[in-house]
Amino acid sequence: MQGICRRRFSVGLCAVGRSVALTCLAAAWAGLCADLPNAQATTFSSFTVDSKSNIYLAGLSVVPSGGSYGGGSLPPGVSLPVGASRVLRFLSVSGSVSFNNVDAPEAYIGQFNGPDGGAVEFADANFPSQFLTNASPPGLISPADGSPTTFYMAMDSYGGISGMNLFESIPADRRVMFLSGVFIADSEPAAPAPASLDFSSTSLGRSFTELSPLLYQTFYIGDGRTGDGSGDVQTFIVPTGATRLFLGIVDGSYFVGGPDYYDNNAGSFVASFAVNAVPEINPASFSSALPLLVGAIAFLEQRRQRLSRIAS
Repeated sequence: MQGICRRRFSVGLCAVGRSVALTCLAAAWAGLCADLPNAQATTFSSFTVDSKSNIYLAGLSVVPSGGSYGGGSLPPGVSLPVGASRVLRFLSVSGSVSFNNVDAPEAYIGQFNGPDGGAVEFADANFPSQFLTNASPPGLISPADGSPTTFYMAMDSYGGISGMNLFESIPADRRVMFLSGVFIADSEPAAPAPASLDFSSTSLGRSFTELSPLLYQTFYIGDGRTGDGSGDVQTFIVPTGATRLFLGIVDGSYFVGGPDYYDNNAGSFVASFAVNAVPEINPASFSSALPLLVGAIAFLEQRRQRLSRIAS
């Protein structure tokens, strides 16, 4: 009877020890998994982007006086999640804007376009004669019938934010007043700006599936899809060091040169988007959980060896 009691007591202790070991193992594993990059942190945001949102003002706290930045208003921005392999995708973009719904000649008032931009028409005493077809980049090509032509984009960099180019030889394919974005760091933009991206169909185009802009490099968003209102969702790779994203409009006098003429725009876009990031591993959590995991594994291995000797 005494032997039986000792055996039952021994089995009870083993069961308790095994339970403790498994509890430690589970706790250690949970501590490790909590910081492993097997899930994504996601930031969802929805912004109203007014047609006066000046992308060149990204990162500034006030609109500079004197009009050197072209007027308009501060563009909306959001803080980005930290982590690796961050990507930006747009869930929806809607609304419409006009490049000049205030003081344009009456024939050109009311030209609103969607997020992908519009081939808006215009003509006055200085346009398009001042933009020659042999200019660099190529200027506007006036229709043979003398009807109004459309803008192309050859915007300069300014204040540390890059400009943008978008030229199409077919006037109806040209696009202005589209949704644009820029990634920046914590510091205010400062010259020199990175090179301007070219979204002409002969260069990057607007139907890319993935784009990797640099910090302070303005990029085309449109409706965030490869087609106009259709196609695959486009992926924008968040550059290393980016802490904020701003959305706005690229605008200027005839869409050539420096930023200008934001205050005569009308309308707005509504953009909903998600930024995904693989969470960074916390070294402190890893180092505190590792001894528990090693100890639990060692205990279970000792138990396996003991049971193996008893069985033999």
